[in-house]
Amino acid sequence: MKTRYLLFILTLYLVGIPHCIWSQTGNDISKQLWLDFNPSYRVNPGFELFGDIGTRKEFENNGWWRLVVKPSIRIPFGNRYDFTTGIGNFYTFNDIISDRWEVRPFQGLRFTWPHGKYPLQHYIRLEERFDFNTVTWESRNSVRLRYQLQVSYRWHAYRPGRFWQLSVSGEGFLTILGEEGQFRELSRVTVGLDRSYAFDLNIRFELTWQQERFFFNKNDLISDIYFRFRMYKKWRSGSF
Repeated sequence: MKTRYLLFILTLYLVGIPHCIWSQTGNDISKQLWLDFNPSYRVNPGFELFGDIGTRKEFENNGWWRLVVKPSIRIPFGNRYDFTTGIGNFYTFNDIISDRWEVRPFQGLRFTWPHGKYPLQHYIRLEERFDFNTVTWESRNSVRLRYQLQVSYRWHAYRPGRFWQLSVSGEGFLTILGEEGQFRELSRVTVGLDRSYAFDLNIRFELTWQQERFFFNKNDLISDIYFRFRMYKKWRSGSF
């Protein structure tokens, strides 16, 4: 009974907040919707293919929308460390400026410390960003460092192998070298709710508040609010 009550409150919280934000915030807030499909294929215990396929939309006059394709590789080291690498492709359709295509190779390390009832998950990632103007094909190139800290709490659903999970994360961005492109994120805070529907299928809802710099003026600080829906699907070698 307690679990059902907690689930009901969390669901109202995650579903109701985006509606309040959309209806009450002014034009200074960028309001966005992100949709993602996150497949993964475990080749063997020491090697996994995964990635993002998605779209993102800004609900403003003269806003933008974006296509994302990001193939990646994960190599685990024991039970605590994962090395990740891949290359992100982000194509942004704009109304008032030229479309942009960002190519973003990255390398990252994910680990959990300390363990316990509320484990802390750390993710450090280095990104090389090549942001192209699709009319002139001139590019803005930079190197960026990201760090994410996340805490999660998971509880079991009634069916075996199923679960609910609540998580909160904070993330910081630091450009080390070069000139940034259209998107210049500074910090991000996310609340997420996961639900597993099968051993290999997981659905996740996220609400994120983000700060970034304006494209035309580096001194302008703006805020983003976006609601994100993600579907994770897993396969293993021999499952096809």
